[in-house]
Amino acid sequence: MAEHVTLARPYAKAAFDFAKDAGLVDSWLKQLTVSAGVACIEEVAQSFSSPDKNNDQLVGLLVGVDSDDGYKNLITMMAENNRLGLLPEVVNVFKFISEQDAKSLSADVYTSEELNQEQLDNITASLSNRLGKTINLNQHIDASLLSGARIVAGDLVIDGSLKAKLEKLKTEMLN
Repeated sequence: MAEHVTLARPYAKAAFDFAKDAGLVDSWLKQLTVSAGVACIEEVAQSFSSPDKNNDQLVGLLVGVDSDDGYKNLITMMAENNRLGLLPEVVNVFKFISEQDAKSLSADVYTSEELNQEQLDNITASLSNRLGKTINLNQHIDASLLSGARIVAGDLVIDGSLKAKLEKLKTEMLN
């Protein structure tokens, strides 16, 4: 997995730089997301490594009809270098670079029960103060956490869930 991100990073960086210069960052993020979704379809993914693959057909399938020439060139280059399977990672890295550039960050909060708006606002404000960025908070329900919350914001993970505390206690007792 880490190797895939390493391979995807130069494509995502080049794509972001080009899209930013052209004022097309949002458009390219949407196009990359759609292309990555198509690339995740099992039959399509298998065709990437087929000995009799047709790169022009794959590019046409992944690009669609409304894409600009720069985006088509990116997908063509990835096809020629047998890197179309990296599209999901390219999307993630592109999104991360975009957020870094915009001084914003997506964060995920996992709880066993749904939080009210005041709780979400408090978490958002706290993360924003701590990280110095605008936070886009996404809430996820995970009953296995039992109680508390687990927050993931970029490479920052704050795990205050009961599940994590029980795991820590278990490890301490066994060692």
